[in-house]
Amino acid sequence: MDDKILLNSTELTGIIGKSEIQKLSKVAEKEEWKKYRENYDLASNLNLLSYPIQLDFELNASCNLKCPMCPISVESPKGKGKNTWFDFDFFKKLIDYSVKKGTRAIKLNYINEPLIRNDIVKFIEYAKASGILDIYLSTNGILLKKDLAKKLIQSGLTRIQISIDAFTQDTYSKVRPGGELKKIIENVNDFLELKKTLNVQIPLLRVNFVKTELNEFELDQFISYWKDKVDMIGVQEFIKPTKVTTQIKSKKTVKRKNFKCSFPFKQLVINNEKQVLPCCTFWGEELALQKVEKPEDLLDAWNSPKMRDLRQKHLEGRYQEIHQCNNCIDGGTS
Repeated sequence: MDDKILLNSTELTGIIGKSEIQKLSKVAEKEEWKKYRENYDLASNLNLLSYPIQLDFELNASCNLKCPMCPISVESPKGKGKNTWFDFDFFKKLIDYSVKKGTRAIKLNYINEPLIRNDIVKFIEYAKASGILDIYLSTNGILLKKDLAKKLIQSGLTRIQISIDAFTQDTYSKVRPGGELKKIIENVNDFLELKKTLNVQIPLLRVNFVKTELNEFELDQFISYWKDKVDMIGVQEFIKPTKVTTQIKSKKTVKRKNFKCSFPFKQLVINNEKQVLPCCTFWGEELALQKVEKPEDLLDAWNSPKMRDLRQKHLEGRYQEIHQCNNCIDGGTS
């Protein structure tokens, strides 16, 4: 794997090994996959599609860690119980409608921990059978035990991202309190070994590193350790979230010149409260478009005046005029 971090000028996360995603072409008929990637690339380059190519679902508003930079920690008021979990039957309706409209990718989490739901596999299997080509999720890896790992590998999942953010236990304890780095690494290695045993390349596995002043000095070691083990490595500048009082920051914040965000051109997020959000970052909730009560509401949200205004400001390089986008991209400084 090349050590170079590829950072698209319209996206917030740099990827090492980004070309590995082409392995996923094996999950679908060649022309079908080609069309999906063409549309995804069009949206990534700020071309408007008639319907989002990707949907993200927050299936549960809860997590099993107490990360100081996250508003959904178990100590947060948003850490709710099963009565707030996203309904499977409603999920099916949204998938059926959206596949017909052109959606070909889904992510099965927002800022929550998706593996808390022990029925996560049925969501993946339904989406796969319905025509979704690219299905992925991000997890902290704590619950990624061998039995679940095997089910996920065989379910139709195409990508899994493990958020680790550290190279040593001391640093891990600061950025992800409540977890044990050794166990996470064991779970990742077991997942990779299971793929070998089952003789499959998919799902691709990516490890993630969000840079803050607590961990950025370990980034080079992190990359060196993982680059020959996993398919991809994600590296992201820290985005200070709303509703969190932490003073954590990054010393090496990248100032993006002429940045234009592609999120409003390619995807929508549906959180556990059925609010439709225009992006998948912490600040997305402050830009909620509307509530989705029926599948057609997603199309209304996609074409809403608020969404059109958001796109136009990014196209014109005026994202600083949007408080939430300014905080997300530049940390509140223009």
